[in-house]
Amino acid sequence: MAHTPDVDVVVVGAGFAGLYSTHRLRNLLGLTVQSFDAGSGPGGTWFWNRYPGARCDIESAWYSYSFDEDLQREWRWSERFAAQPEILRYLEHVTDRFDLRRSYRWNTRVTGAVWSDDDHLWTVSTDDGATTTARFVVSCAGNLNVPKENEFPGQETFTGEVYRTSAWPHEGVDLAGKRVGVIGTGATGIQLIPRVAEQAAHVTVFQRTPNFACPLGNRPVDDAEFADITGNYPELRRRSRANFGGAPYPDPMPSALAVSDEVRDAEYAKYYDGGGFRMLLSAFADVIIDKRANDTASDYIRDRIRERVTDPATAELLCPTDHPYGTKRAPFETGYYEAFNRENVDLVDVRPAPIEAITPAGVRTADAEYALDVIVLATGFDAFTGSLLKMGYVGRGGRTLTDKWEHGPSTYLGIAVPEFPNLFTITGPQSPVALYNNPLAIEDHVEFAARAIAHTRDRGATTFEATEDAAAEWGRMTVGIGDLTLLPLAPSSFYTGSNVPGKPRVMLFFAGGAPLYRAMCDQVEATGYGGFAIDDAQAPVPPMVLLDPAAAMVTGIMASREPRPFEQLTLDEQRAAFESFVHLQRPPRASVTTTETTYPGAAGPRRALVHVPAAAGAGPLPVVLFLHPGGWVGGSVDVSVEPCSVIAEELGAVVIAPSYRLAPEDPQPAAGDDVYAALHWAAEVAHEYGGDPAQLFVVGESAGATLAACLGARVRDEGGPAIAGQVLVYPAIDPQADTPSRRDLAAGPPITVAAMDDMWRAYLGGDARPAAAVPGALASVEALPPTLLVTVELDPLRDEGEQFAARLADAGVPVETVRVDRLVHGALNMSGAVPRAHEITDAIVAHLRARVGDVAVAGTSTP
Repeated sequence: MAHTPDVDVVVVGAGFAGLYSTHRLRNLLGLTVQSFDAGSGPGGTWFWNRYPGARCDIESAWYSYSFDEDLQREWRWSERFAAQPEILRYLEHVTDRFDLRRSYRWNTRVTGAVWSDDDHLWTVSTDDGATTTARFVVSCAGNLNVPKENEFPGQETFTGEVYRTSAWPHEGVDLAGKRVGVIGTGATGIQLIPRVAEQAAHVTVFQRTPNFACPLGNRPVDDAEFADITGNYPELRRRSRANFGGAPYPDPMPSALAVSDEVRDAEYAKYYDGGGFRMLLSAFADVIIDKRANDTASDYIRDRIRERVTDPATAELLCPTDHPYGTKRAPFETGYYEAFNRENVDLVDVRPAPIEAITPAGVRTADAEYALDVIVLATGFDAFTGSLLKMGYVGRGGRTLTDKWEHGPSTYLGIAVPEFPNLFTITGPQSPVALYNNPLAIEDHVEFAARAIAHTRDRGATTFEATEDAAAEWGRMTVGIGDLTLLPLAPSSFYTGSNVPGKPRVMLFFAGGAPLYRAMCDQVEATGYGGFAIDDAQAPVPPMVLLDPAAAMVTGIMASREPRPFEQLTLDEQRAAFESFVHLQRPPRASVTTTETTYPGAAGPRRALVHVPAAAGAGPLPVVLFLHPGGWVGGSVDVSVEPCSVIAEELGAVVIAPSYRLAPEDPQPAAGDDVYAALHWAAEVAHEYGGDPAQLFVVGESAGATLAACLGARVRDEGGPAIAGQVLVYPAIDPQADTPSRRDLAAGPPITVAAMDDMWRAYLGGDARPAAAVPGALASVEALPPTLLVTVELDPLRDEGEQFAARLADAGVPVETVRVDRLVHGALNMSGAVPRAHEITDAIVAHLRARVGDVAVAGTSTP
């Protein structure tokens, strides 16, 4: 590896991503950088897309860089949603302010990039015949800059003018007095058509697929509003980064199905007219995941289209029916639907009569020919992968990116590709960019790449490469999260590549939202770049990337609502967080009756819930004492209503859930004394609810499982109602446990080891380890009840739970262990959000059903 590269880094592109990459790598990291762009100046997509009506659809003040406070304050946006010329001026200002032009070669297109396994360098070729070698390549080519191939034959025969929106002439186009045909009614066409209608003599719009377009809500920004924005930029940016879409939008209500028609329509009205992505991201959280909820939003938008378009037949043609709202890129409009009320605008539906050809005179469909002077192609893009594949990347062993991605993209985090070392694809395929405010998404990626480059160089290494395992896990995560949504239901969408004939249909972006994605990237870095190989040193894929996709989405929700780690919350905040788990659950089983009562706790009456199944009249039923989770400092019987009802119904058992005193107000032995008293009470009153005290079982979850384990030992040592069996669901066994899972999963999610240690200290009232409260401190575990011990793979407590099960087995206790892969601590209480949570209740019910049979065969049940 004697070859010295021409530069440290090659940057491809001069849009938001390319400019920031050049600035950060050259000006802040001190590297030598050569940047290329095919345009004659900066702007990226805003350099090329100059068609009438082009503008951003996230507020200008948010659709901008946040990395420099002075830059944020000095640039004065004139409109709420800036038009293309203003955005281009902004990017030109950034270029000059940070002296970036001297690093660029303009009018220079990258035509290839080849990796050398011997020299650990990239050789980048350009269309002027030159080559440049670099250790790293940062691709900022963008996701929407390769237009789809023209699918209509005969374009070369047309005697008029043909324009693509993505290559609009810089000098503009005079459409006055001309007959214009616009092919395409996606986001671009929807912006373009009203402006063309104002200029042209006549406009014929050829529509194959109508889209759900909402009003953009643009207006000038006055001085007072601008001063308010700049004065609150830090808070606006903080809120943006905590928001699913990377903008400070209001949080949505949970469900469109849980409110009245009047409330739902009022929410839709507010956000339909609110501008930007509010209708999609701020109305109701289930619109993109529940078809019934989506139908309410789709129906609302269709009704608004019918209100705005005067001809009923035209209105119906403009109402989408082939895809749920939001499953294609949500477009925004200014006067789009009113354009079809103009006498000089006609709409042609090409679904029943497709376009057959472009002719010398215009456009011919299956049933008519339309004479035109100008044809505008607004037919969309080969999104996400098109630009990268067009550049001719060749990685290790001569493997081309085209070959690597024959069946769809394979990346890690959307920023790196196995077999293509030192290549960073800024907001590339499988990144969250499609539903994430682009400038902030770009900043996240550029800063990740810059830190990775610095880390590699600081180690004296020469390669930084995603592993195949990491890419496989990321692909599983990307597809899995996509499948939790309605996105795959769109028959033609660049989200899945289904808009391009012959392109593999696969989820092309990470739909888990900005907070979850950033948390995952943070954990990748915190684990020494887990999932990457730096030279020959590989770090394992980190836990968050291994999550079940639904569990990952829950983690993202938690991250967006509370970015602080659990140990930094106040006690009241922690207790509220425990109670909030009820919102992640399915409704309790309707066939189960829940009765609130009290029992004589060790220090006075305490609340309890008794869950009785409909089968209670069939004869004495088994009884389950269920001890709730909450780290001994929080939680309640209310959080466990749903899992208790499931056990009651599916097992056919009376489930009694007692409350117990909480730390730090009441440290141990308070909780242990309460559940010991509850066991006695449950045995005494079981018959009142149709239960059989001779078939008494104990189930505990988390802290409740710790209490259950100690309860079994106490009954053995001090006497009490016989426990026919116990179920310990991810128990905390010992505050001094030193296990791989505690080390590898110390940062969670969702609970951290630091938070668990704090809870142990609060519960124990110090650092002592009394056997009455710490199962790991028990001198003997012989003669404890037959046990099912359930762990989840991505839980710091996993190993100590399984080690405790092994200790029980060694002592002769009948033990069954179940590990549920890819789930996290607390998963039992996520049944409404994590479908696989049922695997835990399934294991509990199956184990107890077998134990009930054993008890019955032994003849110990009482009539």
